[in-house]
Amino acid sequence: MMVKLILFIATIQTLIFGAHYLFSRSVIRFFPITSPVFKTIFYGVMVLMAFSFVSAFLLLRLHGSVATVFYYRFAAIWMGFLIHFLVAIAVAWAAIIISKWIGVSANRPVIAGFLMTAAILFSIYGMWNASHPRIREVAIPVRHVPEYWANRRIVLLSDIHLGHMQGRAFAERLAERVNDLDPDLILITGDLLDGVNGSYDAVIRPITRLRARHGVFFVTGNHEYYVGIGKALNIIKKTQLRVLDNEWLNINGLELVGVNYPGIDSPAGIKNLPKKKASDRARILLFHTPTTIQKQARALNGRHTRAYWTPDTSFDLNKQLNADFQLSGHTHHGQIFPFNLITRLLFNGFDYGLRQTGDFQIYTSCGTGTWGPPMRTAGTSEITLIRLVSAP
Repeated sequence: MMVKLILFIATIQTLIFGAHYLFSRSVIRFFPITSPVFKTIFYGVMVLMAFSFVSAFLLLRLHGSVATVFYYRFAAIWMGFLIHFLVAIAVAWAAIIISKWIGVSANRPVIAGFLMTAAILFSIYGMWNASHPRIREVAIPVRHVPEYWANRRIVLLSDIHLGHMQGRAFAERLAERVNDLDPDLILITGDLLDGVNGSYDAVIRPITRLRARHGVFFVTGNHEYYVGIGKALNIIKKTQLRVLDNEWLNINGLELVGVNYPGIDSPAGIKNLPKKKASDRARILLFHTPTTIQKQARALNGRHTRAYWTPDTSFDLNKQLNADFQLSGHTHHGQIFPFNLITRLLFNGFDYGLRQTGDFQIYTSCGTGTWGPPMRTAGTSEITLIRLVSAP
């Protein structure tokens, strides 16, 4: 276990160091920097920055203080900027190479300066975008809309990640905006907490102000396990959130099936599930990841790995539940460009939005909060307002 963790940290640190090396070497090449003193200082700063995120994360896990929280925020924000800088560098090198091929003289400092400035502005926009979730209205067609639920408002929240980045002020704004929608039902599909060491009592307090006529329901995500599943559930159970712990519930003809991460072995693992679904009801499946609800590995670490890198989007076990649709999150739609291209590939197109496979539908939220860099340059942070409509 410890050896695997060390190897994982070493791999991540190597990749981050390589990214900083590419960035620093390209900056020196792009701009006419010849001063040995400046180069030495610049490379020294880059070495320190290369170790900042991993060291900040580990320090915060060991001891949460004002200093370690500040260091973690600084390192996370820098990582977001670095990702956009690398994209700018790639575009700059492509422009320089293409100009050589076509015989045009390229002004490296001008091209690089323009693109690096664009990366800075894009990152600043991403920070603003991450802290201002938008209302996204989605109409989901179902085979039968219970009369009571016609034109009712269902709010979906996912991946709020309350903690050191998305703090109490964010939670207060979120609760106010959701309550302004006057929802009939609020559903939260995991990762309410961020999973980095710290006290969550203060940041989660505004969540207790969420109000819906028929309640606020929650299923766990992978970050609740990073917090420690016992600790996370103790915190959440102090709120008004009803944890659906692998169980079925009927609310005036609308059935909720809540499956906690990392999943179940068979439909028998869902408490109270009727053998047959009534034809005049609609059934919603809640699960954190846009994947099958079947446990994908024996060990929890293996399940986490598969959820990120080899997700099962066959939905075989999910379809057996005869749900009208599934609500999920987890992917953040990549959160930072160009990672949205990677999540789309990994999750076979089920990483964001309403998708259908056969008679099975799934809506994957872009996420309400952020993890790591408090930036959102792939899509927008969203509060999803769902209405059920009759399928054609």
